[in-house]
Amino acid sequence: MLFALPPAAADDHRLAVALHTFGDALGNRRRLWQAACRRPRATRCTCEPCASGTTARGFAGMSEAAVRRGVLVIQPLPGIGDMVWHLPHLLAIARYEPEGRVSVLTKPRSLSDQLLAGLPEVAEILWLERKPGRHDGWRGFFRLVADLRTRRYRKLWILHDSGRYLVAGWLAGIPQRAGIASGWQRLLLSDRPVEPVPRNLHTVERADWLLRGLSLEVRRPIPLVAPDTTRRGAIRVRFAACPRPWLVLGIGSSEPFKQWGAENFSALVAALLERWRGSCFLLGGQAEYAMAGRIEQAAGERETVVALIQQPLQEVIAVLAEAQVFIGNDTGMLNLAAACGTASVGLFGHPLSAWVAGSSPCIHPVYPESGLSSDGVRHIRVTAVLEAVERTGLLR
Repeated sequence: MLFALPPAAADDHRLAVALHTFGDALGNRRRLWQAACRRPRATRCTCEPCASGTTARGFAGMSEAAVRRGVLVIQPLPGIGDMVWHLPHLLAIARYEPEGRVSVLTKPRSLSDQLLAGLPEVAEILWLERKPGRHDGWRGFFRLVADLRTRRYRKLWILHDSGRYLVAGWLAGIPQRAGIASGWQRLLLSDRPVEPVPRNLHTVERADWLLRGLSLEVRRPIPLVAPDTTRRGAIRVRFAACPRPWLVLGIGSSEPFKQWGAENFSALVAALLERWRGSCFLLGGQAEYAMAGRIEQAAGERETVVALIQQPLQEVIAVLAEAQVFIGNDTGMLNLAAACGTASVGLFGHPLSAWVAGSSPCIHPVYPESGLSSDGVRHIRVTAVLEAVERTGLLR
């Protein structure tokens, strides 16, 4: 179930309710004391404002908590790769919480409604609508508070260091809150590691620190993502005429500095087919239609070069799982291919890519000889990519 845009009158009413809640929260000294209590969550809170016997874990002793249910995880980063990175955290939280499943609030660009479809650990996907969207700005913030308040979650996990979502959860009255927060924001957490999460870690490492600090086990099995059996069978039938090995090229990129370019990919396709025969599949989004056409044209319109542009994500996952090797830019498809357990040759040219290169044992990085720079990916040689493909040992 997704957040729907409510009628204007209902939206204004919910905003008014959220503003009223904000005023109530600021005036409620007892809640402020409970939120600020630093005692371990497994012990009883004995400070004077909480003398009623409420545990430091949250507001479990409040009458309204008895009717609250469900766990919400907020993961606001927008990319497919971002959600792939955080999938182990979602699963760990689902295993840890008594409900055995979680709701996920994230952004539409993550395609989480497709990526997480069919997972029993995910109860629902909710859209965070920002830039642009109904959750933008201060009015949007209070709409988010109202949205969360109406759902009456028992607990909130925030896999991001933005105080916006933590304060929204607090104002929405969610009694138990765990997240990556520092400074004064830690006062709003009911569940937190003894030591603050270091700020200098990658976002995934910070989420790891949070969960392990709260005694959750983070697992990263290979494969982490598996296609639907029916879709995988359909892909085998659909491309039965395409000879093996299947070589999938991720030609899309979220940023210009990550794009290897049509000319390089065209040369790579020619070299791959000459050396290993097989078939090359071109994966990309709507922005790569023209680029895929140029690559196909350069290959001589061969039947063994297949463009799969703007395909449903579950079909893409099935193709990646069936492939022998993936080769692509540092983008979501690379992370997804590695999550499927496929040997994935990643093209890394920018310093920002350094962490991703070592994020999975399935990723085989290729760097420019001149070193990492703002345009480094353009200097990666085709021969270096071919050598990396050969080192996987899968195409002999």
